[in-house]
Amino acid sequence: MSEHSVDTLDRLRDAVAAAQDNGALVITDDDALSTPLSAETVAIVAAREAQAGLENLPQVELAVVDGAAAFADEAAAIQLVSRLRDVCASRVLVIGAPQSGALLGRQQLIGLGFRRWETTGEGDDRRRWYEFSLADYKVTPDWLNARHWANPELWDRYRW
Repeated sequence: MSEHSVDTLDRLRDAVAAAQDNGALVITDDDALSTPLSAETVAIVAAREAQAGLENLPQVELAVVDGAAAFADEAAAIQLVSRLRDVCASRVLVIGAPQSGALLGRQQLIGLGFRRWETTGEGDDRRRWYEFSLADYKVTPDWLNARHWANPELWDRYRW
């Protein structure tokens, strides 16, 4: 087993273990990623099956998508990741494909609100991980608080 596989598998196991209480969904066609997780209580779905049953995907805490999976086309891959992000999971991880030119590339994922999370492997086997977490997606700006909305310091000056 290559260094890339061990490193990626370790990272995947850690992520799944952290979400174990509320469930995890892994979408991959790669047996090397799915076989070590089969003993866990993880739902493992092939990419084509996930696309076909988009409306029936379970609600989970963590969804992991293998960017190297066999998606029908780029639009289908983006639709699947968007559905997971918006409806099915509070945290979504996408493992980027090791080769460039994959359907789920950096530009598409950044455009969907994902952030670069981790890099595993070395050289040609390098895989970049992207994360979307509902808990820390948007940082609350300073001006967005009750003090600025009501403007109590202007109550005696203006009436509208």
